[in-house]
Amino acid sequence: MNRKGFTLIELLAVIAIMAIVLVIAIPSSIDGYKKSKLKAEEVFVKRLSEQVDSYTSLNSDELSFNTNIGTKIKPDTDRREVTVYKDTITIENLINDKIIRKSDYINPNNKKEECNVNAEIEVYKDSDFVYCHRIKASSLNCITDDFINEYLEGNQESYIVDTCVWSDN
Repeated sequence: MNRKGFTLIELLAVIAIMAIVLVIAIPSSIDGYKKSKLKAEEVFVKRLSEQVDSYTSLNSDELSFNTNIGTKIKPDTDRREVTVYKDTITIENLINDKIIRKSDYINPNNKKEECNVNAEIEVYKDSDFVYCHRIKASSLNCITDDFINEYLEGNQESYIVDTCVWSDN
């Protein structure tokens, strides 16, 4: 007899092979998806930091820097001390100055549109007129817990952006 079909054993073998492939492929594709979402959020944070730099450069004359936070040490070889002054700006300042659009200020990882436009950004100027800034993760409120756990060891009060290079004396 000439049968044109598969035996039960052949079908079970194919199903077993497909199951093994799926067991290997699904976790690695899920991991790749999570990593790509974290990378997109990292780019979002980096772009925000660059936009704060742009705002600071364009508006340094208008910032008051009234608060003297003390003396810090420059990280260069002579370990020179500088006096550091602080001011704060908000994301809304960047939007009003047309550095960013409100639509740009959406975290691509979670697409959460309620990002806090009143998030405070600490801007510093030292006595050498070097500017830097810091942004706390908790102030933005649209940073995902996965990102905070991955890059800030789960501490929401850590700075998600810290471009300041000096240290305390």
